Amino acid sequence: MEEQLKIIYLHGFNSSAESKKSKILESHLKEEKFINFESPNLNTSPSKAISQIEKIIIESLSRVCLVGSSLGGLYATFVADRYDLKSVTINPVVKNHISEMKDLVGFHRNFHTDEEYEFSMKDYLDLQKLGLKELKKPLNHFCLIKMSDEVLDHNKTSSYFSKSYVLSEKEGNHSYDDFFEKIPLILDFMY
Repeated sequence: MEEQLKIIYLHGFNSSAESKKSKILESHLKEEKFINFESPNLNTSPSKAISQIEKIIIESLSRVCLVGSSLGGLYATFVADRYDLKSVTINPVVKNHISEMKDLVGFHRNFHTDEEYEFSMKDYLDLQKLGLKELKKPLNHFCLIKMSDEVLDHNKTSSYFSKSYVLSEKEGNHSYDDFFEKIPLILDFMY
């Protein structure tokens, strides 16, 4: 019998479980009887978001893999490293990006929910703690990078995941518009 797998999708900053990639992945996996899919609405506080993710993992009765986009990629990398899980990250935030993200401190409105919230200096400092200097098991990580990412420097991402599996492509953007095409690769990596 095939092993049951739980895939947890982690959305990016100022997004939600209603993000385009989350919905694409959920739709694609609907017919997969051995895969459970979960896409939580992550708390805006990085420390609370990590607690949410860890609770899902601890309560899961099946093997867990993480998929994270942008800031969700940072979370996926951090949690996968802590729990010895596989992660797939899409144009992820990495340690060397965080020092340039201080402008996140302030008030924001969520793209999907329209909720207004404050990302505090404490949240920013908590974010810095999630940037791992080195991965314990680099081959547990598969990173998808678009070299034309207009938000994050792809060179820093490539360098960070240099000992991991990486698919780096020219063109594209931060949204990773051809994500659907990569789902078979992602599932191959997870199994």
